[in-house]
Amino acid sequence: MLNSPNPALNEEEAALLTSQPEECLRRAVQRGAISLDQVPEALSPRVAAAVRSIVTGERLLTPPNLPEELTRSFEQTRGHPPAEADMERMREFERMQAEQAQKVLAPYPQLQRLLDEQALSGAEATAAAHAIDHMLGRYLTGTRYAAP
Repeated sequence: MLNSPNPALNEEEAALLTSQPEECLRRAVQRGAISLDQVPEALSPRVAAAVRSIVTGERLLTPPNLPEELTRSFEQTRGHPPAEADMERMREFERMQAEQAQKVLAPYPQLQRLLDEQALSGAEATAAAHAIDHMLGRYLTGTRYAAP
C-alpha cells in the first residue's frame, strides 16, 4: 500500500486524485503516464475488465448471473448443490456486501453503476476500487487510513 500519490500524475490529475479517482486514472492513462499493464495481476478477470472499462470508457458487455456464481462457489466448497436456506443466506450476504460497497465507493460513480447493474458484486467493486487506488498511489478505499 502506498501513501503518496503516484509521481507520474501531473497537477491537474493530482487535483482530481481525492474527489474523482476514476477520472484521474483515465486522464493519466490517456496521457501515457500510467499504463493499463499496471492493473494488478492478482485481480479476477471480471474485476480487471471493470477497471479497464472505467479507464477506456467502454461498457462491460455482459453482466454475470450472480446467483449462478454463488451456487457454483457453494458446490465447489461443499460438494453438493445448496439448499434453499443456504441460497437465501448467500443472497443476504451478497446484499450486505453491496450495501457496504455503496458506502465505500462514493468517489467512484462508475463502480457504483456497475454495482447497481449487478455487473460486479460488492466485493468485486471494492477490489476494483482498491486496484485503482493502488495504481494512483492512494491509500486503499475503505481502509483505516484512506481519506473519507
